[in-house]
Order: sequence, then structure tokens, then C-alpha cells
Amino acid sequence: MSELPVPAVAPVTPDIQRMASRAPGVGVGIAPASAARIPATAGGASTPTTLTDVAPLFRFMRDAEQRFDTLRMAILDRQIGARGETVTRSDVWVRHPGSSRVVVGDTDGQTRAARHAWVINGDTVTHLDADANVVRSRPHLPIPRGADSDEDLPTFGRVYRPLTPLPAGTLADTFVHPHWFCRNVLATGRLSLAGIATGAAGREMTLVRCDHPRSAKVLVDRPDRWLLVGADRATGLVLLLEEHVGGEVTRRAEATSVALDEPMGDEVFTLHVSGGVRRLY
Repeated sequence: MSELPVPAVAPVTPDIQRMASRAPGVGVGIAPASAARIPATAGGASTPTTLTDVAPLFRFMRDAEQRFDTLRMAILDRQIGARGETVTRSDVWVRHPGSSRVVVGDTDGQTRAARHAWVINGDTVTHLDADANVVRSRPHLPIPRGADSDEDLPTFGRVYRPLTPLPAGTLADTFVHPHWFCRNVLATGRLSLAGIATGAAGREMTLVRCDHPRSAKVLVDRPDRWLLVGADRATGLVLLLEEHVGGEVTRRAEATSVALDEPMGDEVFTLHVSGGVRRLY
């Protein structure tokens, strides 16, 4: 697996951890009906150029989904585990407000077998589990009222309300909604800016290195584990997530294509299943 070249890493300043762990301030929990679109930054002018600006970068990434009306993204995820190298691809469609689709499947570079598909359209979530041959439909659960805006809550205790939700725990959610990843994973390790690079999608990204993040399973809770994350300089979307353990690259997830503000019809957010699939609730 090829590695992205990592430039020299600058030392970490004492205040970075405290600054980066700050939650959204006033105006972050924006309801879909009234959200104003944030214009994209031309040439990445709002992204940081010094180490002490890591916290502003995280705030810039937090609002990434508000810089486009529609998004089409493909993510290639290579992982090395006990079974060797596995490759999965995630295809993501987003149309604001409230419509998204994610299809995840294994690939060998030529053929692809879809394993999971989610469609979120308004208040309904439909999930197809191809391994179990089951499709489920259920209401999308909202966050508790006031959890995103109650002034009695400390800023770090407020919940981010996405403009358009995505399946929790997926790469799609991490890449499009990087706020939780920045706060719960990156901010738990030693942070530094690692330079600027061009990703597989042809977009410039700011590289952030995180040494020994604490949000990890016991197996990889090691002092020689570190992450390299690439944030799109124009939108704040995550374009690269690379995990290193013991000098080896154990995971590399990268956006291979990104299309913004292209027309996207209602048919994209309709999940068609065959008659032999069992339907549960």
C-alpha cells in the first residue's frame, strides 16, 4: 500500500489540545429549514498555515456540509487485518436538506459486491443489509430538544445537528460531518500540521497529524499509533484518513472523487430491492 509523503512535523504547542476540544459555539446547531449556505473558500484561504491555527481548522471543518447544496463522493478504504488486505468502496450522495444515500461494498478493483445501503429521506431511514438479505425502514431519531442550543449546557456538551444526516459510524459520516471526529478522536492526541498535499480526487488538502489518539480499541492502543488526516482546503470535508501502527500503514481511506453542486433528482434517494429480500419493521 502506498504511503502519502509526510513532511516534517512541527512541535505541539501546549494550548492546542484545549483549543481543539472546544465544541461549537453560538449558531452551530442550525435547523435545516433556516440554514444559510456558507460559501466555499477560493484557494483555501481560510485554512491555517501555522501550527497554532489547528483549532480554527477544526472549526472550519465543522461546517463542511454547509458549503455545498449537493455532494457526490466515492471513498476507497484499504485495511490490513488478520485476513490480509480488504478493500471496500463507499458511494455517497447528499442533497440538502435531509436527503442522503450511502452504498458500501467490497471490491477487488474490477468487480464490486454491495453489502449495505442506506437511504435517508426526510424522517425515514431505509437500510438494506445484503449479507442478511434484510431491508429495514424506521423513523430517523432526532436529537434531544435543546441538546444543540441550550445555553445552560457547556459548549463541549452541546450536540451538533447536521443539516443532512448520514449513517452513524460510517466513513461517509466521518468524511462529510468531521466535527465529532475532530473533537472525539483527533483532539485526544498530540496534534501538528504536516503540510499541504493533493489528494486522489485532485483537490488540495491540509494534512493534520495526530499522535496516539486515545479513542481506539485496545488492540491498537499503542504509543506508536498515529493518524494522518487530510481536510479539503475549499470545503473542510475529510478527504484522507490514514492509520499508522508500528511503522506500517494499517488503513488508508481516501476520497477518490468529489463532485459538488451537481443536479441530483429524487430517484437517487429511492432504494429498489428485489422481491426475495425480507422486509422488517
